[in-house]
Amino acid sequence: MQSARRRGADVTVDYTEDGWVQRVRDATGGFGATLIFDGAGGDLGVEAFDATADGGRFTTYGSSGGFTEIGPDAAHERRIDVYYALAAGPPDRATARARLERALSLAEEGRLRPEIGVTYPLERAVDAHVALANRSVIGKSLLLVRTSERNQSMSTERPAVMRRSSE
Repeated sequence: MQSARRRGADVTVDYTEDGWVQRVRDATGGFGATLIFDGAGGDLGVEAFDATADGGRFTTYGSSGGFTEIGPDAAHERRIDVYYALAAGPPDRATARARLERALSLAEEGRLRPEIGVTYPLERAVDAHVALANRSVIGKSLLLVRTSERNQSMSTERPAVMRRSSE
């Protein structure tokens, strides 16, 4: 919640608390949010859809709780555009590369700033996965991989990005 506020959120709502959907509606004058990104899926995704304003947009890309299934009649009745970001599967190699290059360019410009929640050495990868599964990490988790360069006696560490399962 603090991270969202630091990044400019006017209102934050904790989805782990009972009644969060109503708090979203209350914060928006009873309408709901006009744009929802569902990064968890499953039952939580269905609740997120309920927090979407009529005429709004709902994008689901999470699957840690199973993919969110929104009935077409429910979406049509409320005039909500539903976008299943992963419906077609992963992008082809060229598209993935272009998107990665764009993201790296935005990061270099300072326009894209990932929040690093925690780092683990590679040998603690199991702990990192447990933390992700338990949703105890806010932001990205990084595994630090030790690499050694030729003709260099010192090891260096470089991060290997590990995506949060609900993102």
